[in-house]
Amino acid sequence: MDNLKNCPFCGAEAVMETFTTAMEKKPRFRVRCTNCPCDLGWEHWSVEEALDAWNKRAEGKDNG
Repeated sequence: MDNLKNCPFCGAEAVMETFTTAMEKKPRFRVRCTNCPCDLGWEHWSVEEALDAWNKRAEGKDNG
């Protein structure tokens, strides 16, 4: 996803992931770093919500 900022901790690329449970039948979204264990968790119910949460994090290494 081109508009995702890099990881605020290590500066690596971030990716958006989706997950749907059989019970909820509604997808959840998270953003995670491709290098370190940094992620948002599965608490976001839309791509936009997860994207905004990730991009509003404090600026970090190579994230300007």
